[in-house]
Amino acid sequence: MLSVFRHLHNRSWLILVAYTLVVLPPLGHLSYAPVFAADSTTKAQNSRLSDQIDDLIDQAKQREGIVSAPLASDAEFMRRVSLDLTGKIPAVAELRSFLSNQDPLKREKLIDRLLARPGFVVHFTNTWRDILLPEAVTDLQTRAQVPEFDAWLRSQLQENVPYDELVKTIINAPLDTNRNRQSTGNSQDLTPRAYYITKQLKPENLAAGTSRAFLGVRIECAQCHDHPFDNWKQHQFWQYAAFFSNIDQRQLNSPEVREVSGKPQIKIPDTNRLVDAIFLDGIQPEWDTEQVNPRSRLSEWVTSSQNPYFAKATVNRIWSLFLGRGIVDPVDDFSSTNRATHPELLELLAQRFQEHHYDLKYLIREITNSRTYQLTSKQTDPSQTRVEWYGKMPTRGLTAEQIFANLVQATGFFRQTTESNALLTGPGANTPQAEFYELFKSDSENQLDPKASILQALALMNGNFITNATSLEQSDVFTAIVDFPALSVEQKIEAFYLSTLSRFPTEAEVVRLKTYISAGNSDEERTHAYSDLFWALLNSSEFLLNH
Repeated sequence: MLSVFRHLHNRSWLILVAYTLVVLPPLGHLSYAPVFAADSTTKAQNSRLSDQIDDLIDQAKQREGIVSAPLASDAEFMRRVSLDLTGKIPAVAELRSFLSNQDPLKREKLIDRLLARPGFVVHFTNTWRDILLPEAVTDLQTRAQVPEFDAWLRSQLQENVPYDELVKTIINAPLDTNRNRQSTGNSQDLTPRAYYITKQLKPENLAAGTSRAFLGVRIECAQCHDHPFDNWKQHQFWQYAAFFSNIDQRQLNSPEVREVSGKPQIKIPDTNRLVDAIFLDGIQPEWDTEQVNPRSRLSEWVTSSQNPYFAKATVNRIWSLFLGRGIVDPVDDFSSTNRATHPELLELLAQRFQEHHYDLKYLIREITNSRTYQLTSKQTDPSQTRVEWYGKMPTRGLTAEQIFANLVQATGFFRQTTESNALLTGPGANTPQAEFYELFKSDSENQLDPKASILQALALMNGNFITNATSLEQSDVFTAIVDFPALSVEQKIEAFYLSTLSRFPTEAEVVRLKTYISAGNSDEERTHAYSDLFWALLNSSEFLLNH
């Protein structure tokens, strides 16, 4: 072996380290069959929420005549859960270790490890910010508000603050500009004030944003007239908007903001009608003192255990993040005309979420531990095309951040950290991360129907980032695989598949690719063939989707 190392070029130590991470399997016998004890005696029958999820979904599938797909392989599961919990595909060394592990509880333990990682906080900061500040996706001016909001949100997720407390803090965000200017930069001084700034401090925008994000209700459809398809009336929209009417911006687009005291009221535009602040359930709060902050009263009602929307809307949104669609779908359209497909499941999730003090990690842990989440995405029966019954795992599109993070993970190229968001670099930033964000950003919440553009395809096929990432000179992973002389052609093909698709190639793929690569008459031609393989895998739909 020493003689082999002596023949490596100047990047020998880098190649050796990368080789151990990408190529070498862990010690011990390797087995890649899925290890998942669906009926394990370690779980009390129906005691866990994950088991109850499966019972209710199985009952619905039986009623609807849905044939369930088998469980995902360990490789498919690890790729999926890594993307869902940390926003990127797993490292090859960790994947190999997981595949060789014979522990029947290894999936559950993997979920716990991923939930404890900084990557979970980073990924869900991006996810939750996109939900709460959708304006930042399309409006360049609002992006200036993102850094502080991201920092605040990251601190909340790092401390696993109960979700009801997080929402209360957003609704009660301090708007006093003098207070915000005195910030020392400590996490205690961070605020979600950006939520109000991106909504332009307008009561109607804040009413629409909070009702959608926290209650799952599209009440803004009643802003100008009574809702055409639901029971919401115009006066109800403005009664809700009145909770934000005491915010006074000194001048249009001025940073100077203050709140005035007094009973909150608002005038319905184009009318002479003045309405008081009333909750969406029709209850009017008692204003025993003029010093009471209307937003504080609203936050208490929104997050109350008696609120008919809050817990259900939250668990429905979390469910959609992991299963591709909501039990009520779209997730922000709870209405009399848009019924839940699994009402008992929605009730159960909401009840358990409340019982566990609105702990997001608890809810995520139970959903990802369910057999429903761990089914393969490969269709094995025609009935599985009815995605609302979860006969198989739906294939989902990735976010711009996930695509970029996957490319960095797969190639080892681009030393700049992905533990941040492209939005933070500012509009027009000339970085690969910012360019990918601009190309692949989307304001659609539909993960099941990802749209690709010609510019996106060209960026992946011919862009500088992909070109450099698949070159011997600049990609650590490519160099580690191609330059290591102890690897056979088959082993190199396997390493490329593991680093990009997180799976082993099929026998047919190995045969075809070995023929293609071995046809090269020189080291240079074979290196070029490996580069073609790497490029093709990075451009495949399998790489760009979660499945």
